[in-house]
Amino acid sequence: MRYRSTLLLLALLLAAFTHAQDTLFYTNGDRIIGQVEEVGTDAVRYRTSSGANTVVIVVNKADLERLHLASGQSFVFNERGTGAVPSDAFMHRTKLISVDFLSPALDHFTMGYEMLLRPRMSLAVKAGYIGLGQYGPNDNTTGQRGGLLKVGVSFILPPARRRIAADREAHPLAGWYLRPEIIVNSWGEDRYVYDYIGGSTTQRDKRSDLCLNVVIGRKVVLGERWTFDLYGGLGYGMQWLNGELTGDQYYNTYYTTSGRSEYAYSHAFFGSRSPLMASGGMMFGYLF
Repeated sequence: MRYRSTLLLLALLLAAFTHAQDTLFYTNGDRIIGQVEEVGTDAVRYRTSSGANTVVIVVNKADLERLHLASGQSFVFNERGTGAVPSDAFMHRTKLISVDFLSPALDHFTMGYEMLLRPRMSLAVKAGYIGLGQYGPNDNTTGQRGGLLKVGVSFILPPARRRIAADREAHPLAGWYLRPEIIVNSWGEDRYVYDYIGGSTTQRDKRSDLCLNVVIGRKVVLGERWTFDLYGGLGYGMQWLNGELTGDQYYNTYYTTSGRSEYAYSHAFFGSRSPLMASGGMMFGYLF
């Protein structure tokens, strides 16, 4: 009888000891039982058993969903999203083709291609056709035909550590990004030149641009295949007209002023005498 009582007492003590352990819930779904020694500003230090050994582990709070202490107190570090855990297939879709939604309304058509180079870094290339509209940026020009190219490397910013808003934000191409890029374009256009008596002739001009642009944007993953990207950029640019650098140019006193075109399809200049330029757009994409 005494032997059975001793076993029962040991079992009760073991159950109480097990129940008194702290529980750590990881964002990847793992659950660890241990003894929390310290809850710091950025990390949690706890002790757990591995076989016959006791090990001390320091884990970043960004990797923990919540912590439940044996005393009943709980800490929530990251609120999990309501969606399903991202699948391996979803996370390995690191290439993207996209279309500039606004470009047809601005007399050109632009498509993009993006691929992940390494974690939080991707290569982005955009190519476009100039000439969808009949009239160009100036009232006295028409017949625009040409192309544009943008090439840059995106540095994708890490998500906020205070929460995990949605599982789709874990995708390697999603989130805020900073992208330095080079822009080149070239197009031809017909310009009307007026004479003394009100007559006009048509001259074919060729314009070319070279710009250094810094883009800030945000890419959102919609479902598991589609993306929406909103961005804007600032930089410096130059433009050539018929092989000569433009600025405040005049062909002669009687002809129409022909300086820099303030709208250059891939971007816009702040003014004919300013090298500052701006760009922006909305891209819809498909992951594969």
